Amino acid sequence: MISIIIPTLNRPKKIIGLIERLNLIILNEEVVFVDDSFVSQEIEIKNKAKFNFSYIHRRKKLGVCSARNRGAKDSKGEYLIFFDDDDDFTSDWLADFRSAIITYPDLIQCQMKFVSEEGVEEVINNRKEDWKLVIPGCWMIKKSIFFEIGGFDTELKFAENTELFFRLSPLNLKKKYIPKVNFIYNQSIDGGSQNLINMNDSIKLILEKHKGYLSIGDKRNYHQILGVNYLRFQNFADAKRHLMVAFLITPLNLKTFIRLLISYVPPIAKILYPFKFK
Repeated sequence: MISIIIPTLNRPKKIIGLIERLNLIILNEEVVFVDDSFVSQEIEIKNKAKFNFSYIHRRKKLGVCSARNRGAKDSKGEYLIFFDDDDDFTSDWLADFRSAIITYPDLIQCQMKFVSEEGVEEVINNRKEDWKLVIPGCWMIKKSIFFEIGGFDTELKFAENTELFFRLSPLNLKKKYIPKVNFIYNQSIDGGSQNLINMNDSIKLILEKHKGYLSIGDKRNYHQILGVNYLRFQNFADAKRHLMVAFLITPLNLKTFIRLLISYVPPIAKILYPFKFK
């Protein structure tokens, strides 16, 4: 059986709209709602859902990683799909995941469509050998393997999906690839990536936790992101430090070199990277 884990927080219209769409595609699957909202939505969900579900009401914001782990722990399915309440799917999304189980793979992945805050759409055609589409909703995993690697890292508030796949990558997993754009990711204005403090804290944790595993490109990109974020905070000392690390990793990268130069000229940096707290 497949269990779909859905965290939610103070978005009753989103969750009801999602339930109405799930009603059209669910057969024998289970849905586990993990609700961090103070006010319970169990009655509303019960009145709308035409499928088997369980509801966990935690009453306070404990984080999406914690919610996903809790939902997975309470689930009954052998396979897990994690899904956010503001994303969407095609009519084949669940059916294709369901069919993929026949060969008993460890990890299944489909392609996705990215929809920006402005409504601009982009199809992400992941190559089969890359497995870099890590957004929940475009992959399904065996529950046993998810817990074998420790689930989501609850200390992270940014890049938690990427970090999970860092731990999955060394495993010799049996994978199944669905070459269809079945998942639709709607960029959120209130996600962790919008909070630069969360982003910085999480990236620094990932750099330390996976320092022996990260590729040169990953290390450069993460230090460059930290450098740019510190430019926005007008913390030019830390900006220089991280941009210098990024430059030394790949000294021929022109963008990194230009950003490093900008960090040494605060008046220009303030214009190009205006102060931004969120």
